[in-house]
Amino acid sequence: MDIQFILSQVFGFIAWLLLVISYFKESTNKILAVHIIASIFCALHYFFLGAYSGLFICSFEVLRDYAYFKTDPKADKYIFMSTIPIYIIYAAFTYTDIYGILPLVACLLDGWSLTKYRKTVIICAIIGYSLWVIYNIHYMSYVGILSDGLVVIANVIALFKKDIFKEDKLESIFNK
Repeated sequence: MDIQFILSQVFGFIAWLLLVISYFKESTNKILAVHIIASIFCALHYFFLGAYSGLFICSFEVLRDYAYFKTDPKADKYIFMSTIPIYIIYAAFTYTDIYGILPLVACLLDGWSLTKYRKTVIICAIIGYSLWVIYNIHYMSYVGILSDGLVVIANVIALFKKDIFKEDKLESIFNK
């Protein structure tokens, strides 16, 4: 193993640890602030792996999350809609193989689902994070395989909870 691969795994672990810590924060703004820092470490993780689609997604999420952080929650849908052309342009200019498309599809699916009903969000999370697991396997992101795999398992379990079939619409994932 070379130092670049070891650094990638260390940065991936730090990103994952920050994401776990973020969910214990009291406010959405604090969660977003930690997510921004975690995305920077995640971008470094994918950079050292040579996984450039993951690098782009994580780098772009820093900017997107900063926009969520600085705007009213009512703007969340517009922020997501404005990201779609950027993702499509990126995909068109950087396509090398199917693996590079997986994170882009996962992010678009994730962003779209957050404006839908809880059951839709969970099903889309299962699909989206499964795409990330495949991507992480391809690029040997061990932390990514583990963390995204756990998210898939957690969402499968949540899908089978009785109360999940209530069709209550999520107001905004980023309520401030």
